Amino acid sequence: MNAATAHNSPGAGMPGVITAADATHMSLNSSLISANLAAYIILVLAAFQWLLIFVSHCVLQRRYVRRRPFVDRPTDDYPGVTIIRPVKGVDHGMQRTLESSFRQEYPGPVEILFAVEDPNDLAIEVVSNIIARYPKAQARVLIGKDNVGINPKVNNMLKAFDQAQNDLLWICDSNVYTDPGTLRRSADLLLDNKRLGVIHHVVFSESPTSFAGMLDNAFLVTNHCRMYLAINAFGIASCLMGKSNLYYKSALDNVGGIASFGQYLAEDNMIGQALWHSGWAHTMTGDLARQPADIGSFSEYCSRRIRWVRTRKYNVTFATFYEPLTESILLGSLTSWALGHIFGLSIVATFTTFMSCWFALDMIFFYRINHGSPPSWLWFVLSWLCREALALPLWVVAITGDTVVWRGQRFQFYLNGTVKVL
Repeated sequence: MNAATAHNSPGAGMPGVITAADATHMSLNSSLISANLAAYIILVLAAFQWLLIFVSHCVLQRRYVRRRPFVDRPTDDYPGVTIIRPVKGVDHGMQRTLESSFRQEYPGPVEILFAVEDPNDLAIEVVSNIIARYPKAQARVLIGKDNVGINPKVNNMLKAFDQAQNDLLWICDSNVYTDPGTLRRSADLLLDNKRLGVIHHVVFSESPTSFAGMLDNAFLVTNHCRMYLAINAFGIASCLMGKSNLYYKSALDNVGGIASFGQYLAEDNMIGQALWHSGWAHTMTGDLARQPADIGSFSEYCSRRIRWVRTRKYNVTFATFYEPLTESILLGSLTSWALGHIFGLSIVATFTTFMSCWFALDMIFFYRINHGSPPSWLWFVLSWLCREALALPLWVVAITGDTVVWRGQRFQFYLNGTVKVL
């Protein structure tokens, strides 16, 4: 529009009248302000994520690279511990994982209870053979199934909780291997701080036997492990997985007992939250809950990731919806756009730098927590790249559904986190 046309336009120059040119200009200004605001918000979120990465490396150095030594204290100070191992079927490497409970260097009394549902389960023979090799150990197999909810793990473990002779319990999944000093280091923390009520160990995947296992390995030992350490370092809420946890039976009884958590599929998360809100702090030792990466197929890997996200969606909703912003490709893309929009930087160059730094820190993280290289760096890098590319698509699929399949059964979630069997 030229000057003459603007002058002759109806309302031109009249107070309180907005012309088409003014409206267009205001719209462009509003869009620019919105884009600037979005860019700055993205940069704040990116800075926060890099802070979490930095914190995770600090925790790694302090707790896992320089592992805490045993505390020199009288043997009588160590409380009795009951190790509960829920077992179902024969897992890959089961003999090694279960036998690690018998090899704990713990000064106090230890009771080991293996919980099995089916009297015909082939795992009973494996467990019985292990027990026979350690005749001095106080260990036994408990067979039978209770029915207090839809969670099969809780139904299986209930008999062990009822028969445990000690107040301090160590719940450890059948496919988890722990180093010989794990129990003593955990007890040392509990004895040093009476506010502590939960000791948990970060899950670490090892010995993949397929490419799907490598994908799971790449996820657990980088993104998951890194975020797990960082979130727990801040200590503002309960964040734990139930692969390897120590807590007091009396404390659990005060929040309803193990049976009350049978209505949840993520019983570990709900137990942690209940104990946290009743005043029991959580912490970790520098030990790993090592499990074989025995996923056999790509579809199984995808199904497991989808199940994890859908389970968390109804238990830790905000964290689940925030999760895509902790992934490298999406956050790197948004950050590159934001820096290009505000500072005029090349989006391609920024994204390449972002991903290179993220990749390098993940490789360093893995090397240090693993205390060495993977069997093949080439395959580990390829699986890392595929895992990163799959993260967002799998999250989208997971977030749009409300059913999961676990151990051959299909479950549907309700908004309060409880589930029903379909």
